[in-house]
Amino acid sequence: MNKIKQQLAKSLTAAAFVLGAASMVSTPAYSRDLSEIKNDVFQVANSGAYPPFSFVDTSGNLVGFDVDIAEAVAEKMGVEVNIQTSPWNGIIAALAGGRFDACICSMSVTEERQKAVDFTDSYYSAGLSVWVQGSTDDISSLDDLAGKRVGSTLGETGNQWAVENGEGKWRNQTFQGLPDMLSGLTTGRVDAMIADDVPVYVALRENNPDIKIVDVGELPRWPAAISIQKNKPELLAALNIALQEIKDDGTYQQIVDKWIGEGANIE
Repeated sequence: MNKIKQQLAKSLTAAAFVLGAASMVSTPAYSRDLSEIKNDVFQVANSGAYPPFSFVDTSGNLVGFDVDIAEAVAEKMGVEVNIQTSPWNGIIAALAGGRFDACICSMSVTEERQKAVDFTDSYYSAGLSVWVQGSTDDISSLDDLAGKRVGSTLGETGNQWAVENGEGKWRNQTFQGLPDMLSGLTTGRVDAMIADDVPVYVALRENNPDIKIVDVGELPRWPAAISIQKNKPELLAALNIALQEIKDDGTYQQIVDKWIGEGANIE
């Protein structure tokens, strides 16, 4: 088994992966708990630029792992759901401000984010990895990134880590989503990128560009969960129950098999 397959197996087994435009619709400008949502529509957000978790397909439909999770959870809760896209770097502010009821968007749970929103139980875990062009042989450690152009997605944990750890070392360049960042790496706009591992693995499996992972040692991992506005206990409890139900009845694993790969263990 080669290095990338070993890393993929390790990532999936050890709780791997962590995230056009869809039409926007009118949403509430105030915070709501479960009772109000049941009388209306459950407004859910994701970035729409994070395949295989959320993206717009060739027919213009918003699809992906998180989209299916949102629909499955809403069905268990007995509510109608409306799933929308929002720029990642403003999604927490939009959620906290009442534009959405929840973000089902592969959001990693961090201490900083917990100050602004509440999180459900985790529905998988995400970890960072460093990626380079396949022909690159001068980057084999974090020290080798010194003076290099390093890409990350604006607002994601990889971007935060790159900024905090790269100051005075490498030059950070931000992108709006994974497809744009992968293009930046393949076209030479950046020398390396830092991103959640599983979305990249899936993108490479489907598109097979000349990109490889660099073993730079242990990088941070975080649980990914559904985020909601602060102090919504009924909604939080209902979401946790629904998450457990889709795991217990096999729905969750069916979604994993569909978008990540059959038999993948990502909890």
